[in-house]
Amino acid sequence: MVSAWKAVRQGFKLVRRARSAVWVLFAANMLLAIVAGLPIYQGILNFTSHSMMSRNLLTGFSVDWFTDFAFNNGAALEQYAQFIMVMGLIAMPVNAFLAGGVLGRFQRLQERSRLGTFFRDCGRYAWRMLWLMLVALACYWVVFRFVNAGLGKLVDHVTLYWMNDRTAFVAHLAVGVLVLLSLAFVNMVIEFAQIRIVYGEGSGFVESFLASLGFCIGRLPRAIAVYVIPSLGGLALLVIYRLVTPWHLIHAALGDSSRASYEAPLVLALLFIGQQLVMFGRYWFRVATWASEWSFFASTRSPAKSPNESGERAAA
Repeated sequence: MVSAWKAVRQGFKLVRRARSAVWVLFAANMLLAIVAGLPIYQGILNFTSHSMMSRNLLTGFSVDWFTDFAFNNGAALEQYAQFIMVMGLIAMPVNAFLAGGVLGRFQRLQERSRLGTFFRDCGRYAWRMLWLMLVALACYWVVFRFVNAGLGKLVDHVTLYWMNDRTAFVAHLAVGVLVLLSLAFVNMVIEFAQIRIVYGEGSGFVESFLASLGFCIGRLPRAIAVYVIPSLGGLALLVIYRLVTPWHLIHAALGDSSRASYEAPLVLALLFIGQQLVMFGRYWFRVATWASEWSFFASTRSPAKSPNESGERAAA
C-alpha cells in the first residue's frame, strides 16, 4: 500500500495523461451553466435594455435596481428560482453519468483518447453511478436531518440561557463544522465506491458503497489526505483568482463612459476567459482527486480488471 503523498503524486501524473476527461467534464458543466444562466440574462437585458443602469450593473450588484426589478417582475424571479433548481437536479445525474467515463479513462491510459470510448464507459457504469447518486442524496438527508437540524436544535436548547455569547457561538459553530465534515466524508465514501465499481471489484452499488465505507474507515487518515489535498487545490484557485484579479481597474474600465467603446467588451471578454480558466483548473483538480483516490485504492488491490470483464461480473 502506498502512502497518501505518493498516491497524490501518482494521481497528478494520471490526470495529466487523462486530461481529455477534464475537457469533457468542463465542457458539459459549462453547457449546463449557459443553459441555466440564459433566462436570467435575457430577463435582466429586457428590463434594463440599453439604459445607463445596464452599464452600472457591469461594475457591481445594485440593491436599488434589484428592489425595482423584484417589484415589477416578482413572478419572473420565482420562475428563475424554479428553473435554477431544475438545472441543479439535472446537473447531478449528468455528473454521475460522466463519472463512469472519467474513471474508465484511468483504465485506458495506454489507449488513444476517443470521445466514443469515453461515452461507452459512461453508459457501461451509468445505472450503478446513478444509484450511488441516490445513496449519496439519502446520506445528505441523514446529515441535515439528524446533525444539522437534530443536533442544532439540541444546541439551541442547551445554549438558550447562556450568558456568554462567545461560548454559545462556538457551540453553534461546532455543529456547522460537524455538518461540513460529515458531508465531506459522504463525498469521499461515494467517490471510492465509484472507483470500486469501475476498478472491477464492485458488482453492485450497495456492495460498493458498503465496502467503500469500510475501506475509508479502516484507512481513515490516508483516505482523508488523498481526498483533501487535491480538493484544496480547487479552493486555492478561487482564493488566488480573488486576490490577483485587479478589480479596481476592471470596475474603472466598465464604469467610465468616456472610454473607447471597445474597452468594456474587451475587459468583459478577458474577465470571462480568466473565470473559465479558473473553472477549468477546478475541474482539473476534481479529476486529480479521483486519480489520487484511484492510485491509493489500486495500491491495496490486485491489478484492475478490464472493462469487459467488469461488465461480465456485474451482469452475473
